[in-house]
Amino acid sequence: MAEKLRFMPDQNPEEYKRFEKYADANVYHVSIEPDFSRLVVWSTDVTDTLLNLVKSMSESLFILYVLHVSRCDQETARYQSEELRGSEVEEFLNKYADFLANDSRHDIWFHSPSDNSTVVYDRDNIIYIYGEMDKYESILSELQFSSYPEPLYLPCPHGHHYHSEYDEQEINILSEYNWRKSPLKEED
Repeated sequence: MAEKLRFMPDQNPEEYKRFEKYADANVYHVSIEPDFSRLVVWSTDVTDTLLNLVKSMSESLFILYVLHVSRCDQETARYQSEELRGSEVEEFLNKYADFLANDSRHDIWFHSPSDNSTVVYDRDNIIYIYGEMDKYESILSELQFSSYPEPLYLPCPHGHHYHSEYDEQEINILSEYNWRKSPLKEED
């Protein structure tokens, strides 16, 4: 399996030691911000976690695929799917599981307007969940995740891997739907 991230523990040993406490665990942290609340999740099996979270979302669903870096001359942009059934999103996740979990060229968002919930899997291997906090905490507990008392983050510096073996998947994922393309945003 290809690695998505590269760490440099010698450059910031204290931060890396904090990260190591949960790096091999399934944990989440409840983050309360002034304007919103969210669950911040670290998973050792991202595909299974995402599938379980997406299965709990009400239809219809939308995918936002955010391509930050292209190795194949694709336009870096935000690509939004048309309205999808839950089964279509599950099929998509299964089809592109290795690429999504092991390569850092992208983020992916799953949104349910009827639930007003969003699950974001970012290129730093962190899942962010917005919406019905109690519902998603319950799902994470059922999946044997533990609540973590401190904020989750990645030590700096760290690096991202863009693996050549996934180049074909980058091309294929952009052919999967009739995506509506928009420019990257500053926060991307």
